[in-house]
Amino acid sequence: MSHSWFIPKEETERQHKASLLLELESERKAAEAQGVEIEGVPYSGDPANRAALLESVQFAREAGIETFAKWKDSSGGFHADYPLSCVENGLRVIGDRRGKLIAREAGYAAQIESGELANVEGLDWSV
Repeated sequence: MSHSWFIPKEETERQHKASLLLELESERKAAEAQGVEIEGVPYSGDPANRAALLESVQFAREAGIETFAKWKDSSGGFHADYPLSCVENGLRVIGDRRGKLIAREAGYAAQIESGELANVEGLDWSV
């Protein structure tokens, strides 16, 4: 007699791991969004800000601009005569940090897949 309501243990484990992997990705994205601070200027690491930074850098390069008359940072602060090189550096540091966070996520994901990690709360995202 088969019971259609019975879910095999393997399927339950697979679903739990898939759920953990989604939670893990959300945790990594939250860590990314915290961004970085360079010489007192905050740069958010969220996708919209990364795109805005890249857009600003591309525009400035194409226009031959080396300094932004006014720059608005991720905390809403304004900076006069802000160098393009600082924005480029902020973008570079955010990209580097994002790569390190993805590597950290990959390590945790491997632990989830192997069964070593059964919970994603309180993981260390410092890179």
